Amino acid sequence: MTPAIKRDQRNIALTGTGRSGTTLVCHLLNKLPNTVALSEPISPGKFKDYMPDREAVCDQIELYYRRMRRRARKEGTVISKHIGGVVPDNTKGKVEGIRRRIAEKGRISMDKELKSGFRLAIKQPGMFTALLPDLAKRFQCYAIVRNPLAVMASASSIQGRDEENRGPSSVQIYDPDLLRQVKDFQASNPDDRATARIMRFHAFFDRYQKVLPWNHILRYEDIVNSGGRALEVIVPAARELDEPLESRNLNPLYYRDEMLHLGERLLQSEGAYWNFYTKESVEEMLGQLT
Repeated sequence: MTPAIKRDQRNIALTGTGRSGTTLVCHLLNKLPNTVALSEPISPGKFKDYMPDREAVCDQIELYYRRMRRRARKEGTVISKHIGGVVPDNTKGKVEGIRRRIAEKGRISMDKELKSGFRLAIKQPGMFTALLPDLAKRFQCYAIVRNPLAVMASASSIQGRDEENRGPSSVQIYDPDLLRQVKDFQASNPDDRATARIMRFHAFFDRYQKVLPWNHILRYEDIVNSGGRALEVIVPAARELDEPLESRNLNPLYYRDEMLHLGERLLQSEGAYWNFYTKESVEEMLGQLT
């Protein structure tokens, strides 16, 4: 009989649907004492050679946490996506009037004192969602979710992404079956991107609700409205946060006409995301647009 794997309470795995606020969470957690939060330091295909042995992949992720812990305390540096050496609240910005990715991944310096038992949070939305059933046995796992209309609008507004030259995603590498139905639908309906994206939301939200305790699924809107205090479920010290946060669900950089189209399609759909958001919340956003 294989011995049970003990969950390390100090190691925190953050995931989410993408564009859901995971970078903001890292930014806020880094404000807390004895806590370090890294934004996507692991390259998507770093552990692909260990597949299909998902336990072996999780072993390698544990080793990665150990290396980052050692580096943070002994060298005073870590690896993360950053802007000017700081994990930002958003890795996207306006460049020459166009919304683009402006963060880079690399070594950054730590400017805080860390005790041996410090909390280390790493966010890898795609990879950790794919591996979540296995990761949840070893790590404290949390998913950050956001109103699906806002997520789709945010993703659509980002330019400079060459899809043809991108390699396989983390989900395709570590759990190709998670989005199998989405892939099959896209093959048969290449022009219906909206439905494919909505199906993806269902798959992700459904995984979160099946694997994680309810209080380990945090809504972006609650984090913003609480000034960050909603993160106390991850790190108790976050109850002292009182950050001047503002929701970006209606960011003026999002394309209004596309939001209206996506919103109508979303309201016609059914999926696990409605267990976290009401159709009224989407209708309210659409009403503010019109």
